Parts: sequence; C-alpha cells; structure tokens
Amino acid sequence: MTAADRQDHRAFAAEIAERRTGDPVVVPHVVGGEERFDGELINREDPGHPSLTVSACHDAPAELVQLAVATSRAAQREWAKVPLSTRIAHVRRAIDHVEEAAREWAVRVALEVGKSYAGAQAEGLEVRDILRYYTEYAERPGAFEDERAADPAGFANDSVLRPYGVFGVITPFNYPIVQAAGPTIGALIAGNGVVVKTSHQGPWSGQAVYEMCQAMDLPTGLVNIVHGADEPGRALTASGIDGVSFTGSVAVGRSIMKSFANGPYARPVIAEMGGKNPVIVTDTADLEAAADGIVFSAFDLGGQKCSALSRVLVTPGAHDRLVELVAERTGRVVVADPTDADAFAGPVVSAEALARFEHIVGQARAERFTVSGGERLDGDGYFVRPAVVSSVPADHTLSTTEHFLPFLTISRVASFEEALGAANATPMGLTAGIYTGDIDEARAFLDGIEAGCVDVNVPGHATTGWWPGPQTFGGWKASGSTGVQTLGKWYTQQFARQQARKLPAQLEHLLTY
Repeated sequence: MTAADRQDHRAFAAEIAERRTGDPVVVPHVVGGEERFDGELINREDPGHPSLTVSACHDAPAELVQLAVATSRAAQREWAKVPLSTRIAHVRRAIDHVEEAAREWAVRVALEVGKSYAGAQAEGLEVRDILRYYTEYAERPGAFEDERAADPAGFANDSVLRPYGVFGVITPFNYPIVQAAGPTIGALIAGNGVVVKTSHQGPWSGQAVYEMCQAMDLPTGLVNIVHGADEPGRALTASGIDGVSFTGSVAVGRSIMKSFANGPYARPVIAEMGGKNPVIVTDTADLEAAADGIVFSAFDLGGQKCSALSRVLVTPGAHDRLVELVAERTGRVVVADPTDADAFAGPVVSAEALARFEHIVGQARAERFTVSGGERLDGDGYFVRPAVVSSVPADHTLSTTEHFLPFLTISRVASFEEALGAANATPMGLTAGIYTGDIDEARAFLDGIEAGCVDVNVPGHATTGWWPGPQTFGGWKASGSTGVQTLGKWYTQQFARQQARKLPAQLEHLLTY
C-alpha cells in the first residue's frame, strides 16, 4: 500500500469499528415505494466476529414476492413506452450516486461478507463502470434496432428489440452489490421491470442496488426488492415473472432453467454459474510468475468466487519446484480482519463454509495427500489458512468438485496434451489459464480450452481479474446459460426480444423506438 492508501484504509477501518459498536441495520423489503417488514427476522453475523450481528432482514413470504412482481408489472407497462434514449438517461443518473456511495458500500461489504480493503472498494467502482459502459453500449447505432434494407414491395419496416416484462434478479453473497446491479441495469435499459432478491448473507449490501435505482428517478414500483434465504428465491422463480437473472451454483441454475422451460412457453434464464477453474503450467513456464498468479487467483476473497483458480495441472519438469513456490507464497498470505491494512483475504463467509473447509482438508489428509496450510486460525472469526493440496490425481473428486473455498489442488500430468484434456474434463467452463514459454502450447491452449474467460501468461492473475470495458465475463458449458457474457456490449440485449414490424408506407411514422 502507498501512504495515501494506508491513510484511506485507516478511515475505512475506523468506519468499520464504529459500525460494529452500533445497532445492526435492519433492511426493509421495498414494494411500490413502501417499506415492508413481512416475514421472519434473519440476523446476519459478522464473519470476522460471529458474536456481532451487523445487519438483518426478513424472510419475504410468497405473497409479498407475488405483490412485488405484480407491482413491477404495472409500472413496466408505462416504462416500456419510454424511448430507449430516455431510459438510458435515467439509468445514467445513478453514476454520481454510486461514486458518492462507494466508500460506504465498501464498509457494508466488509462487515457482511468479510472482504478486505481492496475487494470491498472494488465493489462500488465496478458498479460505476458497469453503469458507464452499459449505457454507452446501448446508445451505439444498431444496439437495439437492426439496420434493414428497403422493402421490395414498398412497405415500411424495422426490426427492434422489445422488453420481456419483469425480470427477477437472484444474487449471491460474494459480490452482493455488483451481481445485483449488473442485471438490474441491463434489464432497465431494455425496458423491463425488476424484482431483486438479495442474499441473506449480504442484505444490507444488496439494499444498495435499490438505493442506486432510486437515484435514477424511475417510476414508482418499477424496481422492488425483497430479502430472505432460499424460499423467497423459489417464490420469485415460481411467480410468473417473464425472465430471471441468476448468479450461483450450477445445481440451482439448472433447476431454474428446467422450470422455465416448462409451461405454455419457455422463458429466458440468464445464468452465471460456478466453475472448476484450472491453470496449466508446463516445463517451459516462468515458475515464479506462475506461482504469483496462482496464489492470487486461488485465494483472493478466500477462494469464494466463481472465477477463482482451484486446480493446477503441471507437467513433470515443473511440478516439484512449482509446489514449493506455491506453498511458500501461500504461507505468506495474510488472512485477517478487513480492519488490518495488510489483510489479503478475510474470513470465509459462515460457520457452514468453515465446516466444509475443515471436512475437505481432513479428507485430503486422510487420503495421505500432501497438505500445506489448511488450519483454522486463532480467534472467534471464520479465519483459515488457505490449503494447498498436492499429489492429487487430476480426476480425483477433490480436484473436480467446486468447493468455493480457499482450497487448491496441484496435480502432476504427463504432458501439455494431457493437461488440456484434464482441464476440459468437467461439465463447467468458466475461467482457465496457462503459463508456458512454448508458443505452440499457448496457441493450442487458446484453440482448445473450453472456457469463457482465458489467460495466457498473465502476471498476477492466473484465472481472475475481469472488468467492464477491457474484458467481458461469462462461462461456457454448465457455467453459463446463454453464451453471451456480462460486462460487454451484447449483454443488455439479452433482456429483450426481437420484433420485426411491417406497415404500409403511409404509416411509417408509427415505427418509433
């Protein structure tokens, strides 16, 4: 950290400390502009200090979820008539609000999720950039209206994108603001209403998205927000909404897709799901650079992100030295409370996550794999030393199951070709990377890897580091449902459907958009 960063961190830490001494924030559902507190109270503990309740929400009953959808649907009928340029202008109004609120949002995320300073700060900055880029992309010629040739019969015609109606947005705990904000912004630009269902492990953070929408000066009731655990999400998907954006596990995402394929017609599911993300390291790689990228991508946010690296596939000549370098660097990773200026990662999110971590580390030890780290750290928080497990076969369940924890396997493979085959031998395909000094291996990796986001010899990032503007983000195979990625110029169009319109030439004035 620079001196300026340390000074800023001190202020950040002071705000966290002050919040911890105050009463927890109980966030309301908001439906039709009215605050509601229906349902059983759910307390959210601080994962760094589980004895402290930092926020709370109520578990939204199904009838409230239904009301939220109906309210959004009524407001959306008028919003759909608003010209695209005006919708974009409304959405863009939130940029100033986000810039002003980003610091306070960082405190929320640190308290509810345990994010360290850099990750907590990035939450608001990414939302700001999503607002900038999505509105700019939507303004480009042809973004929502197809260029058409003259009709040979002389009719007036066009081909435009029209909104579906109401989208549900179901969000995870790890990026509680970004993953709710991105699809909400896209759906609104496309002319839809939105019902956001936050994670009960970050409801105060998720509430920030509703506050962002308030700054857009939207019609009352167009965006509604409900909170709770699993049942409100199930109620939302069963409510008759016109589409859903879901970020979470493959199992839940596939279940939603199956339910949305049933009924009188299929409805869109824009799902960003998990990954079992590999990096290949070959004999010709710069092993120091590889180790740096591996440790950052595996243990940033404690491995609790879908893009996190979780398995290393390394050829024989590089294996032993790479294991040493990764274990050494992992031992220096600072796992601490967000108030610690040197913290690289914070606690895992919950007691359940801690129990799963201890279980898989215990399994690795019981099967006599080589384990470096993996201990629970002192204190009452859910702090653990990241685990590096080597000598694990590439096809072992520990190497092929997504754990969503600071748990990394390193597997020796006979060749680059075997590594590429192993990298692709899972149903998921989100992120992947390679470190190699062989240009032919790099080319073959780019041609053959089955993942939506790929890195080749990227310093500091083996599989992570995607951002609006420079990169898009999304998965192949079971890691994504549409083949179109977030953070890019084609994302918002998924929230609309195409309509071709033809009229007699004298009625061409009706073709407004």
